[in-house]
Amino acid sequence: MKYLLLCMKQRQLARSVFTFMSMTLLATSVLFAQSKDTKGPPKPQEITLSSLGGWPISITYYESSNAADSPVVVLLHGKAGSKRVWDQKFAPTLQQNGFAVVSVDLRKHGKSQAAAATAGGSKNQKSRSKNRLSSLDYKAMVVDMETIWKFLFKEHQAKHLNMQKTAIVASDISVPVALNYALIDWSKLPYDDAPVLAAKTPKGQTIRAMVLISPESSVPGLSSTRPTVQLKSPLFGISFFVCSAQGDSLDRGTSKKLFTQLSSVPNSEQRMFSKEFPGKLRGTDMLGRRLGIELEIIKFLDVFLKKLPGDWADRRNRLDRDDE
Repeated sequence: MKYLLLCMKQRQLARSVFTFMSMTLLATSVLFAQSKDTKGPPKPQEITLSSLGGWPISITYYESSNAADSPVVVLLHGKAGSKRVWDQKFAPTLQQNGFAVVSVDLRKHGKSQAAAATAGGSKNQKSRSKNRLSSLDYKAMVVDMETIWKFLFKEHQAKHLNMQKTAIVASDISVPVALNYALIDWSKLPYDDAPVLAAKTPKGQTIRAMVLISPESSVPGLSSTRPTVQLKSPLFGISFFVCSAQGDSLDRGTSKKLFTQLSSVPNSEQRMFSKEFPGKLRGTDMLGRRLGIELEIIKFLDVFLKKLPGDWADRRNRLDRDDE
């Protein structure tokens, strides 16, 4: 019996040593793999763009190491939020996974605030009213998106990214903004720089995937219905991923209604997806809670954005290009 117990203890010790050595080798291999890329991705840049009426739009730009091969993800926060919710972890994770990323402070949020000199009224009046959002504010946010796209165009032409493969991740109040801008993007007529339509250089048609978290059906001045009805068309080929909170009946109901509208086209199961996540947290509050939403979004973007066909191409009017 003593001999049997001794053998069992020796086998347990051997297994422990084997497990320890395996973990040590695994950790060593990971460190070695990381040490090979000593440079790492570029550091994020905080940039202020000038939009409608000179309004400042603050963004954080995460340039990818993959340069012209990099698909683009634009991150829009939710109600009373800011781009910090993305900058803390999710945006850097996307960058490390080969995406170029732009996180945005929406108008009258975060650092996208008008200066006191241009806001009008006294300082006290400004502090009371700066967070009140009117229909004009939401419509202006759609215009602000065009300012962001001009920035992406500049980076695209510098071959720092490939804006022909762009996604928007939006949360609650920013969903109607994102959908309405996506419709504008796909409604832009191409340059008249070729005899055949298929050969003409596009001005838009950049948005290929959208992630909609706890979507609002409308905000003052903007509705999600009209752009949803048009963007779901197979002619556009946009992929959608709708995320909601399992424990919030209102969030679940609104998300289900939107997804039903999106998926009412042939073969929708190939590019329309939805998922409910545990708990009652909504929108970007679901981030960093170990609910798995970040992983699911990255998996979606990897398949329906990064792996899309479409190499970098010059997006300038052919008539304006220098002879090469």
